[in-house]
Amino acid sequence: MEQHLTLDIPYIRLGFFAELTEDTQMPPAKTAALRGGMGEMLLTQNCVSDRKCENCRFNKVCVVMHTFYSPMDRKPPYVTGPDSVGYLIECTDRRTHFRKGSRFSFNLILFGDSIAFFNIYLQAFCQLGMYGLGKHKARFRIREVRNTAGLPVVRGNEVEMSRYRTGMAGDYVRHRKQELKSTEGDWTLTFVTPLSMKYRQNYMKQFYGEALVKGAARRVQMLDYYTGTEADVPEFAAYPRIRAQTVREESVKRYSGTQDSRMTLRGITGTVVFEDMPDDCLDYLIAGELTHIGRNTSFGFGKYVIGRAEKCHMF
Repeated sequence: MEQHLTLDIPYIRLGFFAELTEDTQMPPAKTAALRGGMGEMLLTQNCVSDRKCENCRFNKVCVVMHTFYSPMDRKPPYVTGPDSVGYLIECTDRRTHFRKGSRFSFNLILFGDSIAFFNIYLQAFCQLGMYGLGKHKARFRIREVRNTAGLPVVRGNEVEMSRYRTGMAGDYVRHRKQELKSTEGDWTLTFVTPLSMKYRQNYMKQFYGEALVKGAARRVQMLDYYTGTEADVPEFAAYPRIRAQTVREESVKRYSGTQDSRMTLRGITGTVVFEDMPDDCLDYLIAGELTHIGRNTSFGFGKYVIGRAEKCHMF
């Protein structure tokens, strides 16, 4: 392949605002529950083949396949498992006890062809609210869905598709880069959800600049493949040097309905302070803010925020 990676990746970030309809409990790690519940509702509403996806004659036109699994026609060689690259769910609300009428929110980020299936995702989350989330079956109503700019696309029973406006990953990177370079200080990168990533064949127990940059570039490559562009990860002349870091090991427990088993997903969170930041590395790290990096991104893993700090006193 001769083509370089592009950031011509369409996306939309949708904020879902929900209201609990009864006193209830929800798991602290809600992203895995939201993704699992969404998948269950998609299968319940749309599957015509008794959930036997591998041998289904309708695979190529299946709504569940295009929304929940979002497969790539061709894949980078390191992608061997299920794809699910067309969407991300973000929920950092760790509360567990809710009173009737209280609210919580989460984001659904759609990439590429997944953008066309907004109403399918919306129906799935509305149905999940009636069915209930998690083992306590927490029931809720979707009160509002806002677009990337914060304007309501859905409010109550009204849907305003003229506000369903997509952006491009490249524009996101340019805007954030200008924003970040307008201030001075050390470059920081803070993981707000666990990162699960291998470096030199072992799962990381601390952060490495090379691994973070390559992980962000590989994520862009996967989305390039998903949107129809086969391209190589670039060779970087240098990587940002880490001056200091804090690291915590974290785990998230989830139940897989398709495999009828309980799983524990593990990763690390924390903050990295860089001594320097090569410009080409910065582009991909900014893109990673939007796309997440590492494994289990469809369960919310690998979300981080880049910042600037004059001097970090926490180390």
